[in-house]
Amino acid sequence: MKNQTIEPKASFWSWLHKNRLKVVVLAFVIIIPIALIFTAYIGSYTTNRKVNFDVEQTDETVYVKKFMNPDEIDAFNLFIVWSELKHPVIIAGTEELSGGYYKFTMYYEVSENYTVKNVSVTPVLQTDWTNLRSVGTSVALSTFEKPVTVAFNYLLPVNPLLFVSVSEPNLYLKVQYTLTTGGNDVNFIEYVKFSLGEINPLNVVS
Repeated sequence: MKNQTIEPKASFWSWLHKNRLKVVVLAFVIIIPIALIFTAYIGSYTTNRKVNFDVEQTDETVYVKKFMNPDEIDAFNLFIVWSELKHPVIIAGTEELSGGYYKFTMYYEVSENYTVKNVSVTPVLQTDWTNLRSVGTSVALSTFEKPVTVAFNYLLPVNPLLFVSVSEPNLYLKVQYTLTTGGNDVNFIEYVKFSLGEINPLNVVS
């Protein structure tokens, strides 16, 4: 019987060394482009989830990442109705858009055993995935319906990335109020998000 020579199995590192040129080419052709695309999607998603309420950003601008629902404020329930939408139009002789706005009706109901006053909201309309934003003027609210209007001179939907479509902005609110407790007035700030993606306005102005 003839002796048989058993060849040792090639290790991963020896295979990698032998095929290193192919691996490098494969990385450049497939892996690196996929990684860059993935980074672009993640970067766009996370960057536009941060919101600030300043008309002009400065070194002191506060960026907010965490928001609550309108009904999650302990001291009162905040009610929001998307009452009207007007799409912007192109100004004659220019490429600028003008006249667009989102109008909301807001009011609040104080929770039992709470004493609340000086409730106001600063609204921001901002889209996911792409930086389209507009800051509104601070509005004092009451227990009666109050209109809150935010200019928004952008045309939607937009497709900032492949397979990504943005049809509506989100409404973000900086809610400021004073709570009287133990005979003392204490000021609070809460941040609220109201998504417009799944609802329609009561009226669309042509």
